[in-house]
Amino acid sequence: MELTIQRDDLLRGLQKSQSVAEKRSSMPVLSNVLLEAKEKQLHLTATNLEVSFSGSYEAKVTKEGAVTIQARKFYEIVKELPFPELRITEKENQWVNISSGTTEYNLVGLPADEFPQVMKYEDVEWVEMEAPLLKEMIDKTIFAVSTEETRYNLSGIYFEKVETEDPICLKLVATDGHRLAFIQKPLPEVSKFAFDKGIIIPRKGMLELSRLLEESEQVQVAFQENTAIFRQGESTLIMRLIDGDFPDYDTVVPKNCERVLEVDRPRFMEMLRRMSIISTDRYRGIRCKINPEHMEIISNNPEIGDAREEIPVTYQGEEMTIAFNPRYFMEILAVMTSKVISAKMIDESSACIIAGEEDEGFFSVVMPMRL
Repeated sequence: MELTIQRDDLLRGLQKSQSVAEKRSSMPVLSNVLLEAKEKQLHLTATNLEVSFSGSYEAKVTKEGAVTIQARKFYEIVKELPFPELRITEKENQWVNISSGTTEYNLVGLPADEFPQVMKYEDVEWVEMEAPLLKEMIDKTIFAVSTEETRYNLSGIYFEKVETEDPICLKLVATDGHRLAFIQKPLPEVSKFAFDKGIIIPRKGMLELSRLLEESEQVQVAFQENTAIFRQGESTLIMRLIDGDFPDYDTVVPKNCERVLEVDRPRFMEMLRRMSIISTDRYRGIRCKINPEHMEIISNNPEIGDAREEIPVTYQGEEMTIAFNPRYFMEILAVMTSKVISAKMIDESSACIIAGEEDEGFFSVVMPMRL
């Protein structure tokens, strides 16, 4: 393999591959990127077996071929090369020479045939979506995805078509058992999605997609059997769907909430940050005392000390004291845009629904704590 390529083009692809390639793995080749020189392009691929990234970049190919090299070091080298063009040449025993001007590196590679077969797709029906809309939906749910390996069916975002409404909607839901995030947006194009019941797309894939969606106004989406594919310009992300049943989330959403609190979102966020300073993994709850005029938050940590602060609120219902994990609230408020948010509750032991008028189609549910 021998080729010449623009440094910035290659760097763009290597940046996107970094978080897909495994940093530590029992399979060393998963820490590598696959380089394939064909015709007038360099094809770059990274995978962790769950999520795969591929990109194609224009190159002057002198000799076709394929090899894999360590993803992180290759990225760091290309990032620091001084000239706008670089040459990549495969040597004997999978050594790879990278040169730019008078700068030259030789890296140990691995054979291309050791690189795992990336999930394939063919004859799929592409659906075009607004990239900012899909990014908003992902960002407003991904924080609630479970990171516990034992809860496999909660380790992704649940996608569901809602064809009973006019217009047809796309619904995304995520939960870790302690909080839940829900968003639904009108999107007639989802009727073309090649799945009937809801599907679960892994968290890592959604993180990669959220980054990719920052670059353009449109994204192409397709589904095939147990695979989700997202394509934008020169880049493609392929994700293996999670094989499991998402829980019946509707049962944890409280109904007929008679206690309603309204509070300024930015001010509430700042207050929660101050109150959470003295929290630790062992003592992470805060107690909220709510009456019609204000809410008092008390943070108590026997190992460090305590803190308290009041904030004006509008509140309808009986006076109450309820405890929450402040981090859950801060993560919810961080993805919202509403100036004022509402928190609806049944009583001190029930879950709390958080929503805002300017966050259309979105709400989140947080379970209370026992302190």
